[in-house]
Amino acid sequence: MLQDIWVIKESGEKEKFSPSKVKHALKRTGLSQKETDEILAKLETKLYDGISTKKIYAILYELIESSKPEVSHRYNLKRALFEIGPEGYEFETFISKLLTREGYQTDLRQIIQGKCVSHEIDVVAAKGSENYMIECKFHNQPGAKCRVQTVLYVYSRFLDLREGAKKGRCKEFTNPWLITNTKFSEDVLAYAQCMGIPLLGWKYPMKKSLEEMIDRTKCYPVTVINMSNDILRRLLAKSIVTISDIPENPDRLVDLTGIPIATAKQIIERAAYARE
Repeated sequence: MLQDIWVIKESGEKEKFSPSKVKHALKRTGLSQKETDEILAKLETKLYDGISTKKIYAILYELIESSKPEVSHRYNLKRALFEIGPEGYEFETFISKLLTREGYQTDLRQIIQGKCVSHEIDVVAAKGSENYMIECKFHNQPGAKCRVQTVLYVYSRFLDLREGAKKGRCKEFTNPWLITNTKFSEDVLAYAQCMGIPLLGWKYPMKKSLEEMIDRTKCYPVTVINMSNDILRRLLAKSIVTISDIPENPDRLVDLTGIPIATAKQIIERAAYARE
């Protein structure tokens, strides 16, 4: 019975299995109601008490891959954002490319002098009269949340740069902006709302979240495509961070990365699904 199934989350916590959560995740990929129900029915035959959320994810991904591979990149997005690491360098590059799709002019990893000290800013983004200093907080493990110490740090840097601008040491920033690939703690949300700091993360803000921005612009990280760590490292080493960075010619991809031609063709085929 489904009501007797307990699931072990990535954090180690236990919770009751929720068919509604699975349905929501499946519908987000663009599956029809019928397709969603069929996949959920197949999943339910594979469940057991004490199953991990990681195992459920793997089963669902396999079911989607076998039935409708052209939407698997949407289901894989959350985990793909964790795999773009292991450090934050590639995530910063990805955010820069994503914001460019949204009409921002961006610059990566700028050293800017404040009143007291200089700061390395992950991304500087400008659009209209707005000029943002952006801190990209990357987590490589599911379940991690962006904590209040981060937003306090971001705002203190912003204050130093604001005072630096008054002395003519740097251009003026209208706002700091904190962007993460995970969720924010309640303290972060409270402080940011109080101080007027924009936030962008998983499922935040409502209807304008990170995943919704990615879906809207089709600026998917290259990690939505299933590949070995070795192949991924080769692509990232050549600044292939989004699916749009992947050449459409397999020979070109082979020349760039040295990967086998068969693998190059598979990657290009999957990238084409995500571009549609």
